[in-house]
Amino acid sequence: MDFKDLGMAFKRPILLGGLGLSATLWLLETVHISLFDSSTWLSAMALGTGLWWWRSRDRAPAPARPIAPPVVDRARVEAQLARLQGLIATLAAEAAPLQEPSPGPAALMETSYEQQRQRLLADLDRQELRIAVVGDRRTGKTTLIEVLRGEVAANPLAVPLSFQEITLAPDRPDQPEWLSHEALLWVTDSDLTDSALTLLRQAVVAGQGVVLALNKADHYSPADQQRVLTQIQQRLAALPAAVAGVPVSAAPRPLKVRRHQADGTVEETWETQEPAIAPLVTCLGDTLVPQAATLVAANTLRQAEVLHQQVQSDLNRVRRQRAMPLIDQLQWVAAAAAFANPVPTLDVLATVAINGQLIMDLGKIYGFTLSLEEAKTAAGTLASLSVKLGLVELATQALTAVLKSHFATYLAGGLVQGLSAAYLTRMAGLSLIDYFEAAALADTPTHALSWEAIAQQLQAAIQQNRQFSLLQTLVQQGINILKPAVSPSPLPELASPALPLATVDPEPVTVDTNSIPA
Repeated sequence: MDFKDLGMAFKRPILLGGLGLSATLWLLETVHISLFDSSTWLSAMALGTGLWWWRSRDRAPAPARPIAPPVVDRARVEAQLARLQGLIATLAAEAAPLQEPSPGPAALMETSYEQQRQRLLADLDRQELRIAVVGDRRTGKTTLIEVLRGEVAANPLAVPLSFQEITLAPDRPDQPEWLSHEALLWVTDSDLTDSALTLLRQAVVAGQGVVLALNKADHYSPADQQRVLTQIQQRLAALPAAVAGVPVSAAPRPLKVRRHQADGTVEETWETQEPAIAPLVTCLGDTLVPQAATLVAANTLRQAEVLHQQVQSDLNRVRRQRAMPLIDQLQWVAAAAAFANPVPTLDVLATVAINGQLIMDLGKIYGFTLSLEEAKTAAGTLASLSVKLGLVELATQALTAVLKSHFATYLAGGLVQGLSAAYLTRMAGLSLIDYFEAAALADTPTHALSWEAIAQQLQAAIQQNRQFSLLQTLVQQGINILKPAVSPSPLPELASPALPLATVDPEPVTVDTNSIPA
């Protein structure tokens, strides 16, 4: 970044007004005709921010988002797929300029996602119900599937059924591949565990059709079988939707048969029993087949939402590429303003103006449209959060510790203030990016900012970015930009090279404080 970039940054509306006011108050302070002394000005700023913060606490909470109807129909899925088409087009449009002069990868990405979307649209017309047969090991899933396929082939239902076996992995109790099926057939040979009930609840909430089969029922006496089945049904009653549980025997034990012979002897033989799955086939036909269209629509919607998350994640990465140069630019604008102003309270005013511009610019990239007044208010809130969380002191202490490693630079007047302003601006920008990306993935409204969430992101960013290597890089870049006349002693070598926080021209750049707009 060079001084020309700083000059271009100063032309933005909030920066022009905020830095101009900061410079004017500095001049008034210099000739001793300021209407307020430093402490009065800082107190007024704190009071104004505090009053705004107090009023925001008293505001009525935003109305909760409406809960989506439990029944998913075709119209809702088609609307989601139409939104997905728009998101894919947005991704392609924003990714192409970053890949110039060869936008091939962006076009290929758009084609791939659009093909997946078209497959989902065609999937809405599918007549077959896909059923995931899930359970622990050795519960008889494989045999049950073989028997079910034979029964369904011999006596077709109104809607074709297909079955896929999925075994619970001990290290992966939550397996998302279930969600690619319309229905879930849970197979157990005993009472339900709490973890199994949790997974069944997840399937029900996701909109899958769920049926439970108590396999190996012939291993129990009639009384014990009824007792276990009653316990299972009581547990299933706690689920958000009704789930049927039926006893089956996919591979019954051979039955010992005694035959009395004419000579008075008794002959014992073992006879193979036919599978007893008729109640399960009836249950599948009664519970899943009538709602086949709804189950297919719900499954298609789930797949569309998964694809939406993938596209949004790629879009977030593209937007982060666009946002980082803005942060790199404005962090050094903040540093230059703080370095040029000897009055501490004016540093705060300049930083608020810069943060306001940063919020507006990042919001524009991520689709959070903010007016000039909203950006100003947001910047004031961000400043109050930094003070309230003690982040200003934390940043200053961390940077001072790094600067002490070479005495001459440490004594440079406003260098600590300038670097602290750059560091805080960078952390604020990264926090806003994280917030905007999370909000986009969660599909939250873009007309309001959650300052509680942003505060948490900002505090986490400060805590996670206090590594010596990162601060050392920031200090070295700041010295090159802010104090080219200082020749500091070299910083200690690191075990591994640090990634640069910003792209800096190799030649030192002199910041002319007279160029700040008045």
